[in-house]
Amino acid sequence: MECVVKFSCSSNNPINDCANLANTMKMKPSHHLFYLILGTLPFFLSACKVPGPSLQTTDVPVAIPLPTESATPLPSPTETTTQTYTPSPTAENTSTATITPTPTPTPFFGFENAWIYESYADYSGTTFTFVVPGVGSPYFGTVDGYDLTCEPDPNLDDRLNCHSEQNLFGSNLKAFEFFANEDLVFMVYEGTFATYLVDAPSAPTQDSLIWPRANYTQSDIFWGTTPPGCTTRGVDLTCEIEYRRYDDGSCLVGMSCYDSCGYYYSVDTIKDKSGEWIGTGPCW
Repeated sequence: MECVVKFSCSSNNPINDCANLANTMKMKPSHHLFYLILGTLPFFLSACKVPGPSLQTTDVPVAIPLPTESATPLPSPTETTTQTYTPSPTAENTSTATITPTPTPTPFFGFENAWIYESYADYSGTTFTFVVPGVGSPYFGTVDGYDLTCEPDPNLDDRLNCHSEQNLFGSNLKAFEFFANEDLVFMVYEGTFATYLVDAPSAPTQDSLIWPRANYTQSDIFWGTTPPGCTTRGVDLTCEIEYRRYDDGSCLVGMSCYDSCGYYYSVDTIKDKSGEWIGTGPCW
């Protein structure tokens, strides 16, 4: 009897599979058949042997469980806030006003011992000649509230010539303020001086005085001040006189008189007269 066995292993126990096969065939084994099966059994076992680690294996995809939703969702990268550093403004970014120091003039105390050597008033204003020890700079200020400008005399190192555009004739004592700058910020002296700008006689009353032979009025006479301590007013009187005759026929005079105390008085009818003139003698 020919027996063809088709053996298929479907489990990990081939001996049980063969026994089940013999039962299926319902064959009564004989001794020959029994030995036949035993002889072929190693062959079947080798065929049904489970491959070991050395054999090539086929990767079986492993199911990776999906993450379950957490009670508190983790923030996504887009939800992460990044702190940005903003630099604070520095001093270089802020404009700062630059303060320019104002030069302070050197204190001057010469006005403490000053006095008025000469003063006169006319239509052009009032002029004062101060004797100021050590004066060497121009000054600005006021006299009785009116503007006053002063320049040192280029020929005399202790004289200061001051002028106001206001006619201040009529009073003796006047209040002066002197400043080192035109803005009237740095005051160097404030005080009162005798100017002798008082009413003068319209005609000479002292035989010792010298008067020009020309037409003049009270407003043409200018009186100087008597220096402090001088008691020889009118002594050693001398005068410088200049007569001018102009093309229009007018005869004008300029005269200045001095005594042992200094400048005494003057007569001036020339003032700002313009036009051609020639020097002449007394007008009459």
